[in-house]
Amino acid sequence: MDPHRVGIVWPEAVQDRHLAELELFVPAGMELDVEPVDSAPELGPEGITLGHVEGIATDPGIGRAARRLAGRGAQAVAYGCTSGSYVLGPDGDAAIVADMRTTAGVPATTTSTAATAALRELGVRRVAVLSPHVDALNERLRAYLEANGFDVVNLVGLNRRGDIEAIEPGETLEIVSRDVETPEAEAVFISCTGLRTAAVIDDVEAAVSKPVVTANQATLWHVARLAGAPATTPARGRLLAASTA
Repeated sequence: MDPHRVGIVWPEAVQDRHLAELELFVPAGMELDVEPVDSAPELGPEGITLGHVEGIATDPGIGRAARRLAGRGAQAVAYGCTSGSYVLGPDGDAAIVADMRTTAGVPATTTSTAATAALRELGVRRVAVLSPHVDALNERLRAYLEANGFDVVNLVGLNRRGDIEAIEPGETLEIVSRDVETPEAEAVFISCTGLRTAAVIDDVEAAVSKPVVTANQATLWHVARLAGAPATTPARGRLLAASTA
């Protein structure tokens, strides 16, 4: 049987470190194809700001990238950007999904859609959140989650304007354990596909004694489901521990 094939639309130029992190979430029997948006605006001197992310959220290149992925055999596609999919609220997120689905002709999702689906899959309503972004974006993230029925009991923003990939996984583990975790939360959500979390998800879950959903983890889980592929990936958190298509 041919392997399932899924596609990720990446909001910027795809770097080796992005691919390496994404591949760590790919279950056996599934192939991953990643395609950058061809018209993504360049990052300005102020870095990742609310205005920059609002710009990428409405980029028609998202749909074009999804179509290229489908043309290469992707059975489902996802827009791999948390901030770019939550920044304009649930309606903006739904518009991205609809654009990719219509343009590519295959099932589609976004990281934000996938994250909310993952939290519901785990039976979570009260969530603590870690975001690397500036406060203006973090408030949009809070509003998005609340509009989807979640109670955000704690949100920690790192106010990084760039080079999010440089944050070491061990540092993320420390921040979540020290600053993000709160007894009121039923789970932790780690936002941003730029954060490298694959190596420490199980360690974070052990430290906080509750499920941890991360951006790339949720994205691969949800797009795999849409493609009808098994989504079990060992050592990548409870969400992927026993998921099935």
